[in-house]
Amino acid sequence: MTRPPTHPLARVVGLWLLLAAACQRFTAIGEHDLDSPLAAHARADGPPPTLGPLDDDRRHLLFTSPTDPEPQRLGGVTEAEVGRHYVTGNERGLVALAGQIRNRGGGYIGVGSDQAYLLVGWARSEFAWLIDYDPVVVELHGVYRALLIEAETPEEFLALWSREGRAAAHAAIDAHARTGLRTGLRTLYRRHRAAIASRLIATRDRCVAAGVAGWLDDDGQYAHVRGLVQNGRTRAMLADLAGARGLAGIARAAAAAHIAIEVLYLSNAEEYWRLYPSAFRDNILALPFSADAVILRTLLIWHVNRDYRYNVQRADKFRAWLGESWVGNVYHVTYQRPPPDPTGENLFEATAWPSEAPTALRNAARRKVRELLAAGVAPDAG
Repeated sequence: MTRPPTHPLARVVGLWLLLAAACQRFTAIGEHDLDSPLAAHARADGPPPTLGPLDDDRRHLLFTSPTDPEPQRLGGVTEAEVGRHYVTGNERGLVALAGQIRNRGGGYIGVGSDQAYLLVGWARSEFAWLIDYDPVVVELHGVYRALLIEAETPEEFLALWSREGRAAAHAAIDAHARTGLRTGLRTLYRRHRAAIASRLIATRDRCVAAGVAGWLDDDGQYAHVRGLVQNGRTRAMLADLAGARGLAGIARAAAAAHIAIEVLYLSNAEEYWRLYPSAFRDNILALPFSADAVILRTLLIWHVNRDYRYNVQRADKFRAWLGESWVGNVYHVTYQRPPPDPTGENLFEATAWPSEAPTALRNAARRKVRELLAAGVAPDAG
């Protein structure tokens, strides 16, 4: 996650929606829809690529890029979430994204913890940057690494998170983590084991109920995720989406290693900012995306269904939006979002280019950006 502002933009969202409503259009994607514009770019099912260890030169490139410093403050969309460590995801509808990223390969960049393995399993990514600005989340990936190396099947992996599997999990950490990290990783495991076990089982069950194979119920996907970890094709690193070093370093390393970014998962990090930080814009513009790469994001609708909207957008369109000075935040970029459905998936695609945005929205956004700048909200502050 990224460094948030103190106050969200919720109080002005209604105005923007009202002004745009007359000419708003959106593309709502049906349940696991494989015929949406973006899903058409998903690769056909087939055997996963054979991915061995990286050669020394590429490994050096990918694992020596700089990280961002630890934040002084962990924020949240509301004050109630300030300081919270998201050791598990709380997005319950990620299964809606499966058809949009299936078998894309290439590079994956994503914030958070368990979400990464689910998305990477669907995408069959070839290298994954597991980033977060919270060092606890980054360290937690070390626990995942040890248990994934130890467990040959999804069932064995889940068993290591169970109460009965505690001793075996500690042994796996001791066997597969560096000496200096073992004590801290065992502590993280003990502290968060029950919550993570519950989240993983719930994720598996939602995939099964939806009829969408996921990494915790499909041997092929699990083997792919495990193989990435075993072969050093995942890097957990401290990176702030609005930082000066982490994402910029990933962009340079990925380009030098000839890895095109296919999937960027932002969770709802963009909702933390009243104005997009300048560094965030620069970081997104610098990433070496493939021609049809996708951005995945979520937008909070907790008051409706204790979950999120799920949005997919082509990366080239997102970069075009970020290049417009009147675009202040994620609510402008996703003005096409339909009304939330308390019982549906709430998956939609942001299809518009910024030039297609309603005039009323552009004018209202310009006024709001000017007001926020005059009030001292600095986009360079993050």
